[in-house]
Amino acid sequence: MPELKGIITPTVTPWKGETIDYDAVDALMEFLGKIGVSGVFPLGSSGAFPILSVEQHVKVLDYFMDKKKPNMYFLGGIGRNSVDDTITMGLYAKELGVDGVSVVTPYYLRMSQESIYRYYDKILSQLDIPVLIYNIPQNTNNNIEPETVLRLKKQFSQVAGIKDSSGNFSSFSTLLDVVGKEIKVIQGQDDLLLPSLAMGAAGGINGTSNFSDLSVRVYNEFTSSNFAAARATQAVLNELKKLTNSLEFPQGPLVGFMEMVYHKETESPFPIKDLDAEVRKKFRISAEEILRKLGT
Repeated sequence: MPELKGIITPTVTPWKGETIDYDAVDALMEFLGKIGVSGVFPLGSSGAFPILSVEQHVKVLDYFMDKKKPNMYFLGGIGRNSVDDTITMGLYAKELGVDGVSVVTPYYLRMSQESIYRYYDKILSQLDIPVLIYNIPQNTNNNIEPETVLRLKKQFSQVAGIKDSSGNFSSFSTLLDVVGKEIKVIQGQDDLLLPSLAMGAAGGINGTSNFSDLSVRVYNEFTSSNFAAARATQAVLNELKKLTNSLEFPQGPLVGFMEMVYHKETESPFPIKDLDAEVRKKFRISAEEILRKLGT
């Protein structure tokens, strides 16, 4: 069985009209197989999960699971702000045969650590599959503390890991110190991948892997002890991440996929405004200039 480690792609959700763009997903999954990612994570932030209906959520999970490569870890994003909807999606994901699920902290309402604990407690009490806690406080208004994660792990063995996308490396280091011996700690920010690996992270869930193999190369170079090459690749990845962040999120990873992998039109789920051809062309030219620094 594939493991929760290495580079896992938080896949974009290509859209067409009122539903998923099946041809685009086919192209994305083929690309991810070629660059050798360790896993896929549909319906994370890059997949625009908060704006999809439950019905759309199910369709996306279904199709990505249908296209999963045998050696890929499949991490199904099931987070919804309603705890009951999250549990329903988790039970459905289990039926599909996913390797694990990701549950983002509650969002919009600011909650105490006890309230966050109660949220996960109810979910974990009803889901007996590996669960990755997803911490992205700049988007949710809620930061789960390491001690809360440890408390959940002590009660529920199925807590498999935490993805931290806070961008706060001090907090990430504390997570590793407090829970790193108990669960997998995964970096959600591409530009912090290498230092996180050096501190003991299990890998990265990195949005640029929707259109570039740089994060895979950093991980492989690090695990092969090619540290100079890893640092050089990370420096270029940092530039690519900065370029991706220059566009409205999650348009950066989607535009990168459209321009550098798919070479066709696809859309974002409503109401995200699609970018015009000129903006996409400028992105592609800038990305190609960045990648040339490594001879790619």
